[in-house]
Formats: sequence, C-alpha cells, structure tokens
Amino acid sequence: MVTLAEIYDALQAQDVRVFLYDIGFAPAATIESGGKYAVFCDPKLLRTTAALKECLAHECGHCATGTTHQVSSPWDLVEKHEYKANRWAIEQFLPYRALCDAMHSGMTEPWQLAEWFDMPQEFIERAIVYYTEARGLDFSELPAACCR
Repeated sequence: MVTLAEIYDALQAQDVRVFLYDIGFAPAATIESGGKYAVFCDPKLLRTTAALKECLAHECGHCATGTTHQVSSPWDLVEKHEYKANRWAIEQFLPYRALCDAMHSGMTEPWQLAEWFDMPQEFIERAIVYYTEARGLDFSELPAACCR
C-alpha cells in the first residue's frame, strides 16, 4: 500500500512544488512553466486522506508524463492527457502485483480494496479496468498467473 509520504516523495523527486490553495474550480490543478511544475490542491474539496492521495498521484502523473494543457484545450487533448496521468498514477501507486496480492488475500470487492489501499473506490475501479482492458491482464487466475 502506498503512503501519502511516498507520493510526496515522488513529487519531490520530480522537483514538483505542492501548494494547498482554494483554486475554486477543481480539486487540483498542475501548472507547468519553463519545465518546472507546481501542483495546487484545494483542501476544501479533498477532505479525506484517500482523496488527497488519489489527487496527488494523478497530478504527479501529469508532471511525470508532461501532460499539461491550456484550460481552453480541445476536449480530445484534455482526455488524452487525463488518461496518461491516470495510467501513470495507477502503474506507480497501485501496481498490478499489489492488486493481485490483495485479491489473493481475499479482498475482491472494489470497496474492500479501496479500504485496504486507502484510495477512493473509483480509483480502484479505474485501475482494474486499466489492467484488464488496456493491458489485457486477468485477475481471475489468482494467484499463480498474476502474482509472478
């Protein structure tokens, strides 16, 4: 299970600055200027550790993949960038092996996995869809096939 400190460490390793700030339009935003990144998180909208962890993991994904865009960008570009940031966050902070291990120990419902990983259930569900649909991996063959 990834901790909030580990996510902050990943941001620090990328030299990303994190600010708690009421941005007024979203739980978080990443800004890039001259190759440097800053993440702004709205504490009023991120009320749980799980929500903050998911948000910071996702924003770290934007920084790691360089997928920032102007607010006025076309919807297809925004969606592409959001997908890449989510994919990176899932692979880094909710790896397939960790999901397999949790499932092998008996936690097979998304809500159980969400509690175990201290991440929002939507993040868990997005990870399962990513691993099964985009990567073609299978959680039904536990434990041998996925826990290698």
